[in-house]
Amino acid sequence: MIPRWLGIDIGGTGTRLQLMEEGRIWSSFRKVPTASWAQQPDALTALGQLISETLEQQPVSGVMLGLPGILSRDRQQVISLPFIQALDHQPVASILTERLGVPVAMDKDVNHLMMWDLMQLEQLPDIAVGLYPGTGMGNSLWINGRFYHGQHGGAGELGHVPIAGNALPCPCGNHGCAETVTSGNWLSHWARANVPDTDMSALFTQHGDHPELQAFVYRLAQLIATEMNILDPEYLILGGGVLAMADFPLAQLRSQIQQHLRPPATRDNLKIVFSQSTDHTGCRGACLAAERLFRSA
Repeated sequence: MIPRWLGIDIGGTGTRLQLMEEGRIWSSFRKVPTASWAQQPDALTALGQLISETLEQQPVSGVMLGLPGILSRDRQQVISLPFIQALDHQPVASILTERLGVPVAMDKDVNHLMMWDLMQLEQLPDIAVGLYPGTGMGNSLWINGRFYHGQHGGAGELGHVPIAGNALPCPCGNHGCAETVTSGNWLSHWARANVPDTDMSALFTQHGDHPELQAFVYRLAQLIATEMNILDPEYLILGGGVLAMADFPLAQLRSQIQQHLRPPATRDNLKIVFSQSTDHTGCRGACLAAERLFRSA
C-alpha cells in the first residue's frame, strides 16, 4: 500500500479532513460542520463514522486528530475541550484505533498549525513558539526539536494566565483569563456593543484607530512578549484568525512586542514570522505530524 495519512482538524465550528500520500501529494479535502457529529447522542461514534467514510475510499497508514483543548501528556485521553465537551474524559485515540483498525493519534490543533509553519522554514529550529489568536488563544511550544506538552498535558496555555483587573468569565471555568481580552471573542463582543452595523471582517478597516481596539493590540503584544521573555525562542510564529483580519495592524503588533523584549539578546535576535494559514493548514499539518509519528514508530 502506498504510504498515506489522514489529517483531521477539529474546530469548534468546522471539521476538516485531508489525505496526504508520500511525497506530500494532497487529496480529498473535506469540510463539515463540527455540530454534524459532535451534537449526536454518541459523538465519538459519529466521529468514527465520519472518518470511516474517508477510509472506505482510501486506505491509510495512520490518522492524526487535532483537537482544540487539553489532552493527556501521552496524547491518549481528552481532558477538556471547552467547545466540544462531548469528548471530555475519553481515551479517544485508543477507542478509534480499535474501532477503525488503523493507528489513530491526536494532539492539540494548534500544534498542527505550528507543524505546518515550521516545515515552511529553511530548517527546523531547536526552539520556537507559535501564537494563533482566534476564538481563543492557540499557543504551541516547540522545544528541543519536539512539541512540549508539560507534566499534565497542559503546557502552552498562555491564554489562561490571569490578567489583573479582569473578571470576565472564560470557557475554561475560570475568571480573568488573558484570552477573554486578547482573542476574537472579545472583539466580537466589543463590535456588537459598540459598532453593531460593522461586519467583523471590516472591524479594523473601519475602526482600527479606536482607542479600545488600539488597547486590544497592545494587550496582545504584552502577553506575547511575556512568553518570549520566559522562553527566549529562535522563532516566534504569529497567525490565527484575529491576525488574518483585514487591516489588522501587524507592523504595530510586531513593534509593540519588540519594545517589551529583554534587551539586548531577545530583542535583537528573535525572528518573528507571520503565518500564511489557509483553510487547509491545520489538517495538512496533522498529515505531516502523522507521517513523523507513524514513520518513527
